[in-house]
Amino acid sequence: MAKGTYPGRRTRKQWLALSIAERCLLAARAQSDLLGLWPSCSKKPCRRRRACAGDERCRLRTRAADFAHPDFGQPGFKSSFRYPDHLRVPSAILDQLPFLREPSAPRDLVKFCAEEAGAEAAAALRRIFGLEKRRRPNKRRVM
Repeated sequence: MAKGTYPGRRTRKQWLALSIAERCLLAARAQSDLLGLWPSCSKKPCRRRRACAGDERCRLRTRAADFAHPDFGQPGFKSSFRYPDHLRVPSAILDQLPFLREPSAPRDLVKFCAEEAGAEAAAALRRIFGLEKRRRPNKRRVM
């Protein structure tokens, strides 16, 4: 397995050695990256890394607007935030990932995501797991 395929650029062995709290933090950062929240983040480390460097609250930032709603806490209150349709399956995978004792390989998770939600969702999850093929610059010799 390639190095750095689980969130936080961890191998499977390193991922399983982490505590549940650390895995949850890395999964929350991966979900923030999935939603693309880092460009609008107020934290400089996030913008520098072009990825989430924050905590669990960064992922909840999209839902924060509902906390100021006057009906918040009432029995009939419904949150207005919804994941985009193509990101629902990848976010569910990332929600469950910290709690799995024997997680599947990231390539298998991406394949499952492609079957369930389509190519666009699989591409988003592939980017999170670092499975995208990097383009090499074309170095042509000029004679």
